[in-house]
Amino acid sequence: MGIRMTTSYSEIQATIRAKKERAEMLTIRALAYLGEQCVIEARNRSQEESWIDQTGNLRSSIGYVISHNGRIVQISDFQQVKNGSKGKQTGMDLAKELVQQYTNDYVLVVVAGMNYAEYVEAMDNKVVLASAELFAKKELPIMMEKLKTQLAK
Repeated sequence: MGIRMTTSYSEIQATIRAKKERAEMLTIRALAYLGEQCVIEARNRSQEESWIDQTGNLRSSIGYVISHNGRIVQISDFQQVKNGSKGKQTGMDLAKELVQQYTNDYVLVVVAGMNYAEYVEAMDNKVVLASAELFAKKELPIMMEKLKTQLAK
């Protein structure tokens, strides 16, 4: 007695494609959530906790980009603060540039795009992205476990 296939090949392909698209959507959603939380961690603190905005460029340059296999799939809004239009554009440009260095798999890049961001953290002892990085390192494993659970359903 042999085994006979009763499901069409096209149905099998459609099911596999749907599962793959669902996995991609859930992964991007999880990374976007993490990116948004990192941006909130970096931007939404009082000036006593972070730094004093003069132009708004540094805070405006904070955002994220997500790519999948080298293709950008989501960009945060890089919300402009005060007159920080230069910061908004600089942050977006830097994030797009950095994400292009990674052509395999999913990538989340969170940036503070102004060239003096590192100086503010080092010299003024203010937190720009350091707390967001610590937050991401803590939350990513938890989010990946949740994602695995969602994908198993």
